[in-house]
Amino acid sequence: MAMENPFKFSPHLKPVKMGKVSGVTLTALGTILWYAGGSLGNQAMVNLGVGAIILGIVAFSLPGWKCLPSETRDVLSASPCAFFSNLASDLELRGKAFIVPPYENLPHGGIFIPVSPKGSPNLGRLLEGRVLYSEPEPGLLLSPVPGWKLIDGLELLGAGVGYASSAVSGILDRLGLPDVKAFEDGDTVEVYVKTRCSDFPYADPVLSAVLVALAAGADEVLTVEDIGEVKGYLKLLLRKAGGVERWL
Repeated sequence: MAMENPFKFSPHLKPVKMGKVSGVTLTALGTILWYAGGSLGNQAMVNLGVGAIILGIVAFSLPGWKCLPSETRDVLSASPCAFFSNLASDLELRGKAFIVPPYENLPHGGIFIPVSPKGSPNLGRLLEGRVLYSEPEPGLLLSPVPGWKLIDGLELLGAGVGYASSAVSGILDRLGLPDVKAFEDGDTVEVYVKTRCSDFPYADPVLSAVLVALAAGADEVLTVEDIGEVKGYLKLLLRKAGGVERWL
C-alpha cells in the first residue's frame, strides 16, 4: 500500500508564502530599530530600521499576499500602527501635525507633532534621526518618515503639489499599494487615502510619504488642520504655512 505524502496540501487550504511572514517581521523590527536609533541619536540604527520597514512594505506588495485571509492581514499590519499610536498617547500629543519639506537639517523632510495644541516647530533646532524633543518645543519628530524610501530620488522640491501627487501615485500603482488622491485649492490641499493606521495615520508608510512629497512639491511647511473620514477614506485637510525660512 502506498504511503500518503504527509506534505501534500489539502485542497481546502491555501498556501501562505514565507515572504509575507518575512515582510511582517521586517516591518516590526524596522519600527523598533528606527525608534530606538532616533532616541539614542544613532543614525546608522535609524537608517537600518527605515530600510527594514521599506523591505517589509515591498514584501507585502508582492504577488501571493492575497493568499492570506483579510482578517490575518489586519492583525499582521496592526503592530507598527499600534506602536506609534501608543507612543503618541504616552507623550500626550495634542498639537496639529506640521509636514516639513526637505531642507538642510532634515534632508528627507519630516513630520513634527508638538505636545501643546498651540505648539509649533523651530526648524533651526530639528535634526534628522532625533525622535523625541523636550525643548524648545516638546514633541515627536518623524524624520525620515516611515515611507520615505518610496519617494527617495524623486525631484519634487518646488515642482508643485499636482506634480508631486502624480509622481507618488505612479510609484504606488507600480508597487500595488493603495492609491492616494490630493486636490489643491489655493492655500489648502485635501488628501484622501485608505489606511489601517486610523488612530495615528502618520505611521502609515504610504500616507507619510505622500504628505512629505506634497510639502516638497509646495516647497512650504504644511499644517494638518483637520482629519475625518469620507466613504471609507481618511480625509486630511492641509494648509500651506510658508517656506522653511519662516520657521527657522
